[in-house]
Amino acid sequence: MHENPEQFIDRKREYFIHLGLQMLEAFKLHKKAGLWERKNGKRDWGNVSEHCLVEVARVDVLADKLNLPEDIRKDLKFAASLHDFFKKGEKEIVTTEGLTWDSFEKASQESTRQMQEAGFNERIVRLANSIGHGSIIETEKILSNKSLSPEDIAYLILHYVDDYTIGNDWAKPTEILSDNRRVNDLDRRVDKNEANQRYFQLNEEGKIRFQGETTFEAQRRIGHLVEARLASILVEQSGEIMDARDLPQYVDQKIQDRIAEL
Repeated sequence: MHENPEQFIDRKREYFIHLGLQMLEAFKLHKKAGLWERKNGKRDWGNVSEHCLVEVARVDVLADKLNLPEDIRKDLKFAASLHDFFKKGEKEIVTTEGLTWDSFEKASQESTRQMQEAGFNERIVRLANSIGHGSIIETEKILSNKSLSPEDIAYLILHYVDDYTIGNDWAKPTEILSDNRRVNDLDRRVDKNEANQRYFQLNEEGKIRFQGETTFEAQRRIGHLVEARLASILVEQSGEIMDARDLPQYVDQKIQDRIAEL
């Protein structure tokens, strides 16, 4: 707990407002895509922008701790702020065509087109597309490399952060469930998607692409491999000792430290 919770809340608000202003060009695309349209006096899709801002904060911490060059760190933050800007349009597509790999791919292609049309550079667009089940194959290819370029690490960072980010909440502690599984927020997010029957076809289609694994089985496996790789690099560079499964909480603690220092 923080010594002065009210002061921390004020500083948290200040921190995220400042972060949002840095990403203003990206959030203009949120507005253009209809995320800020009001329904009954509220922004019906405004929570998506808040979710993206949480990911900006998280990727920035990891980029800093993994010593990425400033230009890549900046592009990574823009990519995080853009990764879900087309969420409303995506929903319209999959509602019409079904929750399938093809419909999500169609939405991704339109999202890419709009980012390019808005003038975002090739690296930002590529990193913004590093999220979700559609990026699993590319992520696995990157993991197969013995050495990683800074851009490879940036790709893994956003893929991982999006894998475990649940809404706008702080990461929850790792825990052991009644079935003896040790889980963190990455597992919790995948568990939630696996239990959602709306994703049944999307999940089953993964068996064709991942040698018998369902989409979410592959997402969980690759997500934890990315987690382990990033934690290994962090330990090597910083000397800090940590369990890879605790990486989400580690990141959020660093964000809270930054907020407390304001």
